[in-house]
Amino acid sequence: MKEYIRADRIELVHSGEDYFARLLGLIAGAQRSIHLQVYIYADDHTGREVADALLQAAARGVQVWVMADGFGSASLPKAFVERLQAGGVHFRFFKHIVSLWRWQGGRTLHQKVAVFDARRAMIGGINVADKYRGTAEEPAWLDFAVSIEGEVCQYLHDLCADIYHHQYWRRRWLRRGKKAVWLPPPPRDGLVRFRLNDWLRRKTEVFQSYLQALRGAERSLTLVASYFLPGPAVQRRLARAARDGVQVRLLLTGPSDVPPMKWAERYVAYNLIKKGVRVFLWERSVMHGKAVIADNVWASVGSFNLNPLSRFRSLEMNVDIADPAFVRAFADHVERLFEEYCLEITAKRLPELANRWTRLGARIAYYFAFFAMRVLFPVKSRAES
Repeated sequence: MKEYIRADRIELVHSGEDYFARLLGLIAGAQRSIHLQVYIYADDHTGREVADALLQAAARGVQVWVMADGFGSASLPKAFVERLQAGGVHFRFFKHIVSLWRWQGGRTLHQKVAVFDARRAMIGGINVADKYRGTAEEPAWLDFAVSIEGEVCQYLHDLCADIYHHQYWRRRWLRRGKKAVWLPPPPRDGLVRFRLNDWLRRKTEVFQSYLQALRGAERSLTLVASYFLPGPAVQRRLARAARDGVQVRLLLTGPSDVPPMKWAERYVAYNLIKKGVRVFLWERSVMHGKAVIADNVWASVGSFNLNPLSRFRSLEMNVDIADPAFVRAFADHVERLFEEYCLEITAKRLPELANRWTRLGARIAYYFAFFAMRVLFPVKSRAES
């Protein structure tokens, strides 16, 4: 989507009970249709509670379509899927795999979107699993979504339907247009645009939005960045913005569910800190959010990570927002995270890079992870379609 259009209502949604209470409420209130598309759908307490709600919706005549990624949700039991299908839920795994002898690679459905009656939707980075909701033992992973209401959601309904029914590849979503130009339109209440990234299908809208923000920000640029593994060009743009007087801040995770990524991220952080970028670590749980805020007047929230997997191998969705009240509230919230819950690090306060040998190890981890994501990442699904 190139143009901004007006939504009736936009709200920031937080991971944890906020998101899942809304999700269950929207499922319970749906009257005609539900589309739910996620990377991870887990067979745990949260996954089963959402499944029960979907089955109840199907029982009262609502058309329910669920798509989960075949790699990310590969551990979902066959019996779990069969129960949904027997109860009237249309369930399908996204499996777009290229095979060459024993090697398998391909694309993943990484977007997280839910659409109800083509009038309400939530877009973000939150999967259906306990770790995104939190348990008595572990706090929820830090993440965000955006709740959207209005006729604008018809676009999302149609897009999800086309992806589910394998029509996406032949439809209007693939039309290539001119790249949008920064800055965003004059801020108005409710202005949004939905952005897709599917490099193999020539869609790079989310990445272009990020580049536009990096080029166009004049005062401040804040990135909430999980699995942060940008290429050299993006790193240069961040450094250039800092050099030009833009306050560039980066929120990374402290704890990581992928330990090698932590070393690779620290290598990038070390280089950016030396060039004027401020880096903060979220220490309370895994930080899974993906967002960018430019000049406190524009924001983008969704599933896109600044790494080669999101850029080249995944189907991603973000929502760009030019609504002043929303962006200010989101910026204020991230500011509170920086001040109250995060640790700012410097080149001298990176324990993982305390000496040249650990820095060398981190550098090797970065290049290995970047190369593996770009070229070798396996997408082999054990799930049943």
